[in-house]
Amino acid sequence: MNNTIILYDQQISSTKDLLVPFSDTGAILKFVSETSQPVIHFWTTPPTVILGMQDKRLNNFQSGLDFLSSKDYLFYLRNSGGLGVVSDNGILNCTLFLPDKDNLLIDDAYNKMYTLLKKAFSDKIQTGEITHSYCPGTFDLSIDNQKFAGISQRRVGNAVAVMAYISINGDQKNRSQLMKDFYEIGDFPKNQQFDYPNIDIHAMENLDNLLHIKLSVSEAKQRILAALTPDYQVSQKEFFIVQNSQPYQNAFNQTLTSLIKRNKIILEEK
Repeated sequence: MNNTIILYDQQISSTKDLLVPFSDTGAILKFVSETSQPVIHFWTTPPTVILGMQDKRLNNFQSGLDFLSSKDYLFYLRNSGGLGVVSDNGILNCTLFLPDKDNLLIDDAYNKMYTLLKKAFSDKIQTGEITHSYCPGTFDLSIDNQKFAGISQRRVGNAVAVMAYISINGDQKNRSQLMKDFYEIGDFPKNQQFDYPNIDIHAMENLDNLLHIKLSVSEAKQRILAALTPDYQVSQKEFFIVQNSQPYQNAFNQTLTSLIKRNKIILEEK
């Protein structure tokens, strides 16, 4: 087992870079698959709705996009399934990249992130779908039945990426109301083939409120890194050493090209 984990800490501030984190995900998966080197990736964005492929099937998808624009939210379609999530400077996106995928079952990979966040924040954290949240899933993370995080994963080559969006602070009810309105507008008339969330704006909450403490995104990162230290030595070496390699750049550009093409289609339809 490689007991070093490379930290990649990223803050997206420009709209032109919105697709970069998911392009990085494709490239890091390839890197981890080939080197068996674990990586942890933190990233934050301006107010953005990250849509899943299922969202594109909304009967009135275009009106939903127009609504997000009217609320000054950016949006884009990620290269994986599922439903939309909100990202802003109070949301920490955290991805754990692990090698040896074939010996890590899907539920085992999810449990890696669950265990990490439980160690970092609270033993009260539970898993299980919070039905009336946005992007509900089996591995929603909650405290007292209020969701603060959701987990998904991607598997490529011999690596797995376990991705969590974590509501640290900010106005979570406003985020939930945004997604509630998006689905009510976008799913009219109601799609009979797909079920979209019936969102209760009280179903989700921020970690700072759930833990009754002041908690910044920076402090949340430090807690997660501290929870990793029993198993890993966190490497602070500059990630650009990896990023500047030709294999990384090739994988990054391939994923970015695919994302641009997918999102160009949305804009053209718009």
